[in-house]
Amino acid sequence: MNRLGAIAARSQYELFYPAQRRPTLAQDIEITRQQDSWYCKPATAIRVSTWTEAPRGQTTRYTHPIVGNDQLARERGLPVTVTTGAEDGPTLLLIAGEHGNEYENIVALQETLQSLDPAALKGRVVGVHCCSLDSYLNRTRVAKIDGQNLARCYPGKADGTLTERVAYTLQNDFLGQSGSHKPVCLVPLHTYGPGMLGATLSGYNIYPDDPELTEAQRSASLATGLPLVWGHEFDASHAAAAPLGDDASGRTALYAAFLAGVPAIYWETTWGMRGEEEYKRGLLRLMVHFDMLAGTNEAIVAREQIESVGHGAGNMASHNQAPCEGLWRPTVQIWDRVKMGDLLGEIRNLYGEPLAQIRAMRAGVVIALSRMQYIVQGAQCGIVV
Repeated sequence: MNRLGAIAARSQYELFYPAQRRPTLAQDIEITRQQDSWYCKPATAIRVSTWTEAPRGQTTRYTHPIVGNDQLARERGLPVTVTTGAEDGPTLLLIAGEHGNEYENIVALQETLQSLDPAALKGRVVGVHCCSLDSYLNRTRVAKIDGQNLARCYPGKADGTLTERVAYTLQNDFLGQSGSHKPVCLVPLHTYGPGMLGATLSGYNIYPDDPELTEAQRSASLATGLPLVWGHEFDASHAAAAPLGDDASGRTALYAAFLAGVPAIYWETTWGMRGEEEYKRGLLRLMVHFDMLAGTNEAIVAREQIESVGHGAGNMASHNQAPCEGLWRPTVQIWDRVKMGDLLGEIRNLYGEPLAQIRAMRAGVVIALSRMQYIVQGAQCGIVV
């Protein structure tokens, strides 16, 4: 496991600030906000705060409007459930359905919220059941109306495409709140999608200049009891300079949380393998971790705890890409340990003749693999961290 002390590639700030004058977390965030031309101050950008007004001691359901006054925005509002406890406490923000063809996360969020007793809860749990309703209704990863990936569009644009306006709404109306309404943690729930197999994980960004934020995210991930805990270095200034929607931009919900000064972790699980049950257990454990539910979590040690060095290490789409199209035949399994150059599988023609061998770009643990299938050029074949 690569620990923070072994990180060689430090952020740009170390070039300009000696250790004793390095910016605080608040200063780091403000620097990034100034670098990001799309960022808006929530004080002027928040439009609707319905969820903050949900009555204490009950569950409230409503549709949160997306910024914009066109018919599509009205049809694609965000389905939200707020469970407000009888006592004061933290706000936990859970979002699902950033990609419309991922379903375990939506089911886990539904059933977890249905199981909560407001009388036993401190604070509030806010669940956005499906963020990209357009992609959900079209059973696609990205929105059909604009072809954009919501998970690469933060902080969004008030006058942008539908997907950019969804990102803007989440960034400001939900993450941009202050005081007791400011989330103690954001958890975007995902799956690997229909074409991938993978270890159920809780992931987080490592900010080398902000160890307290990194530790808060690491400890939250470890508290979930999920079998893989994966941290990866992230340079927020790189995301701030990248265009909205670019796959390598890093403009994820975790970046949105950083802009808001909110700790964030994200989850992944395999499509169709009952990962929703792991998620439901993990969400309840997270509420215990934040003292929102009474009790103590049973000690569960992650099967693997990994931290990866270098900005972009968490971009799964960049790992071990296919150089050609053909029938993908993996030769390793999830959790296998491999050395750099080890064979992960091969791409074949219909006669079984190899067209390309896919070898591990780095040593590590195989955490995800494309299912055996016809694969296109540029698709990821496997993820090794």
